[in-house]
Amino acid sequence: MSPLLRLSRGITLNLPQNQIRTQTRLLSSKSTSITSTLNKRLVNVNSATSTARFVQPQIRQSSSSVLPNSRSSLAKSKNSLQSILNRKSYATVAPVDSKTNLPYSPIMSQSPYSPCPPIPKQENVSLILPPTEDRPHKYFTLKNGLEVIVVSDEKADKAAASMDVGVGHLSDPDDLPGCAHFCEHLLFMGTKSFPSENAYQQYLTAHNGHSNAWTAMTSTNYFFDVAPDALEGALDMFSGFFIEPLFNEDCTEREIKAVDSEHKKNLQNDIWRFFQLEKSLSKEGHPYGKFGTGNYESLWSKPKEFGRDPRKQLIEWWEKEYCAKRMKLAVVGKEPVEVLEKWVKDRFEKVPIRTEGQSETGSNGVRITFEDSPFGEEQLGQFTFAKPVRDMRGLEITFPFPDLDHLYQSRPSHFLAHFLGHEGRGSILSYLKKKGWVNSLRAGNHHDAAGFSLFKITVDLTPEGLAHHKDVALVIFKYISLLRSKPPSEEAFNEIKAIADISFKFAERGRVSSYCASLSGFMQSPVPREKIISSKWLVEEYKQNELEAALQLLDPRRSTIGITCKEIPKDVLQKEGDFDQKEVIYGTDYKRVRFDEEFLKEAMSGQVIRELQLPGPNLFIPEKLDVEKFDVNEPAMRPLLLKDTPSSRLWYKRDDRFWQPRANLDILLHSPILQTTPRNAVLSRLFCDLFTDSITEDVYDADLAELSFSLWNEHQWIGISAGGFSDKLAVLTETMLNKFKNFKIDEGRFKEIVEATRLEWKNFALADPYGIALFWDAYVSRETAWTQEERLKELEFVTSADVEAFGKEVLSRLFIETLVHGNTSPEGAKEIQEMVEKVLSPRPLMAAEIKAPRSLVPPAATEHIWALDVPNKAEVNGAVVYHLHVGDPTDVELRNKLSLFSQIASEPAFDVLRTKQQLGYIVFSHASSSSGSMGYSVIVQSEKSTEFVENRIESFLNGLKQTISDMTDDEFEKHKQSLIQKKSEKPKNLSEESKRFWGRVKDRYYEFSKRENDVEALKKITKSDILELYNGFITTDSDKRSKLSIHLKSQYKGIKFNPQSAGPLVESFIKAGLVIDQSTITQLLASNPTLDQVKSFAIEQIDKSDISSESKIQLKQVANELKGQEEEVQTEGQEQSIRKSNIYIKDINEFKASLIPSKAATPVEPIKLSSAKL
Repeated sequence: MSPLLRLSRGITLNLPQNQIRTQTRLLSSKSTSITSTLNKRLVNVNSATSTARFVQPQIRQSSSSVLPNSRSSLAKSKNSLQSILNRKSYATVAPVDSKTNLPYSPIMSQSPYSPCPPIPKQENVSLILPPTEDRPHKYFTLKNGLEVIVVSDEKADKAAASMDVGVGHLSDPDDLPGCAHFCEHLLFMGTKSFPSENAYQQYLTAHNGHSNAWTAMTSTNYFFDVAPDALEGALDMFSGFFIEPLFNEDCTEREIKAVDSEHKKNLQNDIWRFFQLEKSLSKEGHPYGKFGTGNYESLWSKPKEFGRDPRKQLIEWWEKEYCAKRMKLAVVGKEPVEVLEKWVKDRFEKVPIRTEGQSETGSNGVRITFEDSPFGEEQLGQFTFAKPVRDMRGLEITFPFPDLDHLYQSRPSHFLAHFLGHEGRGSILSYLKKKGWVNSLRAGNHHDAAGFSLFKITVDLTPEGLAHHKDVALVIFKYISLLRSKPPSEEAFNEIKAIADISFKFAERGRVSSYCASLSGFMQSPVPREKIISSKWLVEEYKQNELEAALQLLDPRRSTIGITCKEIPKDVLQKEGDFDQKEVIYGTDYKRVRFDEEFLKEAMSGQVIRELQLPGPNLFIPEKLDVEKFDVNEPAMRPLLLKDTPSSRLWYKRDDRFWQPRANLDILLHSPILQTTPRNAVLSRLFCDLFTDSITEDVYDADLAELSFSLWNEHQWIGISAGGFSDKLAVLTETMLNKFKNFKIDEGRFKEIVEATRLEWKNFALADPYGIALFWDAYVSRETAWTQEERLKELEFVTSADVEAFGKEVLSRLFIETLVHGNTSPEGAKEIQEMVEKVLSPRPLMAAEIKAPRSLVPPAATEHIWALDVPNKAEVNGAVVYHLHVGDPTDVELRNKLSLFSQIASEPAFDVLRTKQQLGYIVFSHASSSSGSMGYSVIVQSEKSTEFVENRIESFLNGLKQTISDMTDDEFEKHKQSLIQKKSEKPKNLSEESKRFWGRVKDRYYEFSKRENDVEALKKITKSDILELYNGFITTDSDKRSKLSIHLKSQYKGIKFNPQSAGPLVESFIKAGLVIDQSTITQLLASNPTLDQVKSFAIEQIDKSDISSESKIQLKQVANELKGQEEEVQTEGQEQSIRKSNIYIKDINEFKASLIPSKAATPVEPIKLSSAKL
C-alpha cells in the first residue's frame, strides 16, 4: 500500500504516510475494522515495508467515491434513480487497433467516463450498514446544507466527532502557498467563546481525549475523541472552529513557524521530495503543482515583502472557502440519536453558507472538483530519474486517470489493482522476482483530489533491476496487454465481489475517532446517501464497458515512468548525461528522458512473455462462517492455560465478546541463540526474511481472503502470527509451518534479500533525528543490542549455507508458547498446538535457557549525556531524548503515579515546548516501561542546539511543580478519571483483545489483570502522591533522580551563495535576452542569501520569462551549477552551557558495563493449568 502523507498539526511518530497525524494507532493486519479493510483492498501491497519508490504520497483514498449524476440532474430524466444507476453507459470504449488492443490514438483530454457530479440531495435516508453494526445511525442535513451522521453507542467508553471540510491545499491562493494547511493549524488556537489558545487541548486531555487534523488536496479533516460524558462540552469548543475562530494575531507568526518546522522535518524525506517533484512536473498552472505544506517564506516573509498581511489573507480565504455546504460532520456518543441530532443542530446550524450562486461542481463549486488532469501529452511519455537522499532504487509507472470512484458499482480501478498488484504465481511480481530485478510490488489508484486520480504500479529495484529498468517496465506493460487480450474476467469480478460481501457482512469495529474521520470523509462522495458506508465496501455489478474503458487508459503512450536511483544507469548516462535539473522547493536532482520509438513499440505489441498468467480461483475464500454463541454474563478477562510442559505452553480464549467467525493464532518460538552475537542477529533476520519472501505466492490468495500469516525475529524468539476467518486458518498455518521446517534457500533470492537488508541498515543513518535518538536510548538500556554498523560488518561474511544451517539449529531446540483466541473450541486449540509441535518437532530447552530480557539501569543520583552527531550532514534538525528512570514496573502503585504524572504533564509539555517556545515540530512526552524498568521521557526534534533544548526541557520540568501545586482538586480528579477511563476502555475487536492478551505473554509478566489492577491503584492516588513522585524522580532539585539524555547534534552548515560563481549565469541571461530588475537582485544579495535561495530565484525568473523551452532548460542547467560555501548556522538564543552535574559519556561500552541489570521479568500472576470445565 502506498504511504499516506498528510499535512498535520500534530506530532508525527515516524510515519511517512500520506496524511500525517499525531498519536496514530496502527491497526493489526488481522483487524478488519472499516478503515483497515478499505485500505487493504484499495491497494495491493507486498509484505515488505522497505520498498524504495518514486512515489507521490496518497491523500485520503477512503474519502473520494463519486456518483455519476446528482439528484437534481436525475430529476430531469423520466427514468428512476435506480434505472439510471443500473445503465451500462457510463463508459465509452474506443475502437482499437487489432495488433495492440489499444485505441488508435491514446486517450488524453477526453475521458471515456462521465464527469464528477455534485453530491445528491436526499431526505429520509436509511443508511445501509454491515449486519454486525448494531449501533443506531442517523443521517440528516442541517438547514445550511451541512450533512451529518450521528451514531448512538450506549455502551461507548469513548465519544468522538470529525468534521471534513471539502477544501484543501489545491485551493490555496497562488500568492500564499500552504494557506489551507496554515488555516488548519491556526483553527486550534482559540475561538471567540473559548479564547485561550490551549483551552481545547486542555479540555480533551482532562477528559481522556485527544485531537488532530490533516490537510489533503481537496479536503481538510478535524477530529477528536473524548470521554462520553464530556462530548457536549467538546462539541461546544469544536463547533467554534467553523463559526468564530479568532485567528489570534499573537499566534500567527508563531504557528507559521510551526508549519515551517513541519516542512523542515520533511526536507530529507524522500517521499515528500518525490511527491513535490511529481507535482512540479505537472501542467504549468495546474493546481496539482502547488506547494501544499507551506513554509515561513511562502506564508510570512514573501507576503510581507510584497506588502501583504498573511493573517488578513488567511481570514479572507477562510471566509470564502469554509462553507457549510462543503462540510460533513460525524458524531459518535452514548446518547440517543435524537439527543445527538439536537446537539448538532444547536451548534452547527450557525456555520455560514458562502457558496450561494456558485456552480455545483468545479474548482470554485459547491463541491470543489478539478476535472482537468494534471498531466497532458507534453508531460507524459518520459522517464524521470530522481536522486534520493537514502540509498534506494525503485520504478513507478503512473497513468493519469479521471475520477472513477463514482463507478462504485463496478469499481474499475479496484478491478485493475486486483490483477496488477497480485503476488501469486504467474503475476508480475512473481516473474520479476525470478529474474532478480525486484523484491516487492504495489498497484492501485491514488485518489488525491476530487476530479482526477493517478493509477500507479510501483516496484523496488535490485541493482540488476535498475540496470534493466526498461525491461522491468516492459514486463508490466506486457501483463497489461495480457489483461486487454480478452474481455475482463467476470469470474474474477465475482470473486472480488464475494470477498467484499463477506468482509462487509462480518465487519469489525475500530476506534471511534477513526470511524468518525472515515464517516465524515465518506460523505464527501456523491453516492446515493443510503450507500455512504456500503459503497466503500461492496462491489455490486459487473459492467464490461466500464472495466474495458479503464484498461484502455493503461496505455504506455499516456504513462510516465519514475526511476529512483543514486546514480543514473550507465546506458542512460552515456547517451543522455547525468542529473541536470533540480526541483525548487526540496532540491531534488532529476533528469527527464523521452520514451524512444523502439521502447513504445515493444511496450504496445512486443513479444508475449509466456510465464505471465492471470490468477486462478482463490481457494482460501471462507465457506464455513458459523459461530456458536453461548450465554455469557461477563466476557472472560484472561485466557486459560490448557497446556504447560517443558517444551510448550498453550493459552486459549474462546471469543465471548464479538461473536465473529474469526480466530487469531500467536506463537513464540523461544531460542537462546538468536541474538547472542551480531552474526547470530544477522543470521536470524535473514532466515526469517528469506522464508517470508519465499511464501509470498503461497499466502497472497489467503491475504486477499482476509487470512494472514506472518513470521519475524524479535529479541529471543521468532514470532508467528496467523489470523482471519477461522475456516481455513489451521490449514494455512500447518502448510506454512511445514514449509518453514523444510525451508531451502534460493541462492538468487538470498542475494537480493541481503542487498535489501543492507540498504535498510545503511539507510538508518538517514532517518529522522528523533528516531535515531530513540534507537540509541533503547540501545543503552538493553543487555544485548547490536548496532546497524555491527550487523552490516557481519552481513558481508554470511552465506546462504550459513543461514540454512543456522535455521536448522534454531528449530532443533525450542520452547513453544501459543495463544489461540477466537472462534475455536478448546479441542481445536489443542489440535493446533499438537500440530505445531509435531511439524516443528524440536527438543526442549533447559529451563534456564528460557530467558526474559532485562534492562540496564543507571544508578540513582546520576545524570549523563551521550552526544552523537546526526549522520546526515544535510539534516537541519537535531534531537534530544531526555529520560528519567523511575523504578520497577511491577510496583503497581508507583507505575500508576508515573502514569498519572505523565497524563498531567502531557498537554503542558506540548503547549510550552512546541506551541509557545517553538522548539520544533516533533515534541512529545510519555511514561514508558521495558522489562524491569520504567521511566518518563521528553522527546524533542529541533533546529536549536541540543544543549539549549535540554535546558528548555529542564526549565519546563521544574515549572511543573507549580502547575501541579496550583491544580484544584476538581482538576486533579478530572485527570485521574481521564486515566481511569482510558484504562477501562473495552477492546473494540477481536484483534485488539488478542493484542492485550499476547502483550502480557510477551512481556513475561503474565499480568492479565493489569488494567484492573491499575484502575484500583489510581483510585487511591492523591495530589500529594504525585508531588512526592515529582520531587523524587523528576525535578532537577532531587538528590536521587537518575537521568540519561541522548543528544543527536545536527552537523548542518548553511551553504551561502558565492557571488563569484554568478558570471556564467549572468552572461547566459544576457545572451538569452532575459532581463531582471536590478533593484530586485540588489535586495536579494543584501539579504545574504543561501545558495538554494539564489537558485530558486534564478529558476523562478526563468520560468516567468517568455524565452523558448529549450533556452529555459539550458539556463536552468547553468543556474544549478552556481557554487556556494559552507557557513556555520547561527540560531537565536542558544546558550551552550548545561548543569555541571551532567557527565558526558565518552565510551558507551564502558558506560553500559557500569550499569546495573534490572530484575528479569517473572510471572506476576500464577501460571497454572485451567481446571475449569470448558
